[in-house]
Amino acid sequence: MDDQFTDDQHIHDVIVIGAGVNGLLQLHRLRSAGLDVLTLEAGDSVGGTWSWNRYPGARLDSEAYLYTYAFSRELIEEWDWPEEYADQPTLERYFNFAADRLDLRRSIVFGARVIACRWNEDDSVWDLETADGRRFRARFVVPVTGILAVPYVPPWEGLSDFEGTVVHTVNWPREGIDLRGKRVAVVGVGSTGIQVVQSIAPEVGHLTVLQRTPNWAVPLGNYAHTPERVREVKEKYTDHYETSQSTRSCFLWSGLPVNTFDVSAEEREAHYADLYSSPGMTFYQRNYQDLLTDPAANEEATRFLATKIRERVKDSETARKLTPIHHFATKRPPLETGYYEAFNRDNVELVSLPEEPIVRITPEGIQTSERIIPVDVLIVATGFDAITGSFMKIGIEGVNGQALAEAWADGPKTFMGVFSHGFPNMLLLGGPQGPNGNQPRCTTFVAEWISQCIEYMKEHGIDRFEVGDDAVQAWVDYCNEMVMSIPLLRDAENWAWGSNVPGKKRAYLLYVGPQPDYRDRLREIADQGYPELEQAGSR
Repeated sequence: MDDQFTDDQHIHDVIVIGAGVNGLLQLHRLRSAGLDVLTLEAGDSVGGTWSWNRYPGARLDSEAYLYTYAFSRELIEEWDWPEEYADQPTLERYFNFAADRLDLRRSIVFGARVIACRWNEDDSVWDLETADGRRFRARFVVPVTGILAVPYVPPWEGLSDFEGTVVHTVNWPREGIDLRGKRVAVVGVGSTGIQVVQSIAPEVGHLTVLQRTPNWAVPLGNYAHTPERVREVKEKYTDHYETSQSTRSCFLWSGLPVNTFDVSAEEREAHYADLYSSPGMTFYQRNYQDLLTDPAANEEATRFLATKIRERVKDSETARKLTPIHHFATKRPPLETGYYEAFNRDNVELVSLPEEPIVRITPEGIQTSERIIPVDVLIVATGFDAITGSFMKIGIEGVNGQALAEAWADGPKTFMGVFSHGFPNMLLLGGPQGPNGNQPRCTTFVAEWISQCIEYMKEHGIDRFEVGDDAVQAWVDYCNEMVMSIPLLRDAENWAWGSNVPGKKRAYLLYVGPQPDYRDRLREIADQGYPELEQAGSR
């Protein structure tokens, strides 16, 4: 093994934490700049979410060809996407292909779960420790720990007594779970739960879906790529990429520049029908511009969607339970393929937890307020401690030993989603109040910018830099003002507000402004020599 992996006194230029989609991107960019960079990865492979989430039906809900690494024309030309919306095995293969093609593995330490990341003021370095006792040092550290990486499991009484198999979807075993003929329960019907339900319904003996909150799901519309489509995607890649960089969230589509009630009822109905039959996120992205600003406009869209649920679900009571009451797109809209039809099967039952709550888990299954449901396999699809949870897990301590958890106790505080006051030489990729949209289209520019920032500090002999508290507060205020300016997001309950984790401070975790504006702001900061960063020391 290389000495840099074993010498705990060697000071790297940069340590990247995480070898997921964005971690690989950041590693490649930093290494291309000639920096001494090392990546610490908790798992045994690359790909992050597409390595961990192996549950049945796991699939991308944005166009696969826009999920590629845009910096490499070779990667684009050498990889053929077999479907418009790739499944987990394909995505895992792609990121392993990219890691091999870019020769990234030689800079990655696998099985290195970071449990402590402490700022050393005397040496102006970060000291890191892994769960197995290894130690590493770096001048700069870039945590890229994933926005949806730390699972949330409700504190059900009796869970440890359950005698069957219990698994959170993010911890689905590599060897899989044999569900054939089993009595299976799925708790949670967000994007993950929906994918699981529609995938396993035909093979299980009996499926009980325990729904906490119904979601407005729309058809994915996936299709296999023909040789002609494969060629077209590559030929038009530059156009697609440039289009994605011009839109609010780095997808291919933008909302219609008209309001819902500016057109006739007939025209609205035809437009909704067209969106519903179109693939991907189009029902959200190509809807009318007042979808999230006018409650009546949103209710017009949900009226159409509720009709579709009733058309597709045979039992009227089940259709009622599956129909949400929240506004469309105030929770991330899941995409589905035959999800509603799964409830027409004789072996599938829906339980509405607000009407029939879980009392406890028993050795044999789930006790609700009404009965005991026998279960062989309990699948927990209850989501994540989003965005901030993964940063808290790695034991970050900044100036004077202040824990990041303490600094963010009243909600995260960052500048541009990249810097946090009191944590010098730390740059976050995928941090709170940072880019929100199609990964990695949103993050490619940020990874490049982070690398350029570190290069600037090294070239100017700057040992230590730290963002000023005023700059952080101004950015937090700006992000809050933006989300509060969108009426239907203000009072929403979703993981972006932290609403899914009891006790988590309510604070909006994302930047909701246009991505082009965000990139322009980063360019301005760099062009001005990073004025918000208090720079000290020289070598």
